[in-house]
Amino acid sequence: MLDPAIQTYLSERKVTWLKDKLKISKTEAEQQDIERAAEDKFDLANWLPDAAKRAGQLAMVTHPGKFSHPGAKTSSVIANAERKADGYLRTGNVSAEFDVFGNAAALDVHKFLSLTLSDGQTVLTHLEQDTPLIKQQFDMPSPYQELRQGLLSIKSADTAKAKTSEKIKQVYFPVDDGYHLLSLLTPSGLMFKLKERINMQRFSEAAKQARNDRRNQVHHEQGFDELYNLTVIGFGGTKPQNISVLNNQNGGTAYLLASLPPALELRATQAPKTNFFLQSLYLKDYQDKFKALHKLFGDTVPNNIDVREGRDYWILQIVEQVMEKVWAIRELPGAWSETSVLSPAQKIWLDAANSEKRDSEDDWLDEIIVAVVSWLGIAYKKAVGDAKAIPIGDPESRAFRQLLTEHREVLR
Repeated sequence: MLDPAIQTYLSERKVTWLKDKLKISKTEAEQQDIERAAEDKFDLANWLPDAAKRAGQLAMVTHPGKFSHPGAKTSSVIANAERKADGYLRTGNVSAEFDVFGNAAALDVHKFLSLTLSDGQTVLTHLEQDTPLIKQQFDMPSPYQELRQGLLSIKSADTAKAKTSEKIKQVYFPVDDGYHLLSLLTPSGLMFKLKERINMQRFSEAAKQARNDRRNQVHHEQGFDELYNLTVIGFGGTKPQNISVLNNQNGGTAYLLASLPPALELRATQAPKTNFFLQSLYLKDYQDKFKALHKLFGDTVPNNIDVREGRDYWILQIVEQVMEKVWAIRELPGAWSETSVLSPAQKIWLDAANSEKRDSEDDWLDEIIVAVVSWLGIAYKKAVGDAKAIPIGDPESRAFRQLLTEHREVLR
C-alpha cells in the first residue's frame, strides 16, 4: 500500500498540473484527454522513473557557491564535521539541514525526497539505508536499484574532481612556508538557522509578551533580548529559487550580525560638575529618536490615540537611553558629587553614595521629572531645527510629565 505522504504529494502535484493545463477553455473531450494524461503522468510507476532521471540536475550541499555569485559553477560540497564542545559556531556544532541548488524545474524531486513517511523517516533516509519499506513503496516495473541510484545522485559529491570558480571570493591562507588558495563558500544551513533563531528571539509570542510587560512596567521572569545593528542581505533578487532551496524558503533574505572592532572609549565616564543635562547628554546620540518623534507628529491630529501611543513610546525610548548614561555615572566611585555644584536632586539621582536616599525618598524624583521634561522640549527643537519643530507648549509638557510620573520607576 502506498504511503499516505507519497499519495498526497502526487495528488497535489496532479491538481496543480491540471489547474495550469485547464486555464484555457477546453472542450469536454479535450478535458477528458488532459485528465487521463494527468492520471498517467502522476502515477508513481510513471512519475518516479522520470524523477530519478531529473534528480541529477540537482545537488544537495552544505556550502552552495551561488551565494557568492549566481553564475558560479562549483563542485557539490557536503561538509561532514564532528560535533565538539569548542565554543565555535561552525559546521558540525549546529544541526542544520542540507541545501539544494540546480535546475529549478527539478525541485519537485527534492520535495519528494524530503517527504516524511509514516515511520517518521524521509524518503531520502530510507533510500540511503536501503530499507525494506522503501523497496515495498517502489515495487514497480522499473528496477529498484536504478531508481535508487538515480534519486541518490542528488547527494553525490565527487571530491576527487572538486572545482571552484573564478567568480568565488578567494583568499591566500598561510600554511607552513607557503599558502593555500581557499575559495570562500557560504554555509547556508547555518546562515538560515541563525535567521530562524533571531526571528524567534525577536518575534515569538513570548518575546512580544515580555516587551509588552516592559512597557506596562510588569515583571516578566524570562525577559527578552535585543540584537542591535542587524543588517538584512538579499540573494537572488526576484528569483531566490535560482540560488538555492533554503534561500527560496527564506524569501531570499538573511541576517548579518555586526562584525566590527570594539569601540574603545578614549576616556572613562566623566561626572558632570554643574548640570547633568548640559554636560553628560550629547544630542547626536538621541537625534534619530527625536526625528522619529517629529515624523510621528507630522500633520496628524494631536488627540489621535495612535499618535499619543507612538509619542509615549518614543519618549520612553529616549528616557531609557538617558538612564543608560545615568547608570554609567553611578558606576563611578561614590561621593564624587560632594565637590560639584549639581542641584541636590541631581546629586541624589547620580551619585552611588546616595543610593539609600534614592530608595527611601521621592521629592528628588519629582524635581528630576521636571528637569527631564524641560530637556526633552529643548533637545527636540535642536534635533529637528527650530523652524521645523512642532511647538511644545504647556499641554504637551503636562502630557510628558504625566507620562514620566506614571513610569517614574524608570528614572529611579
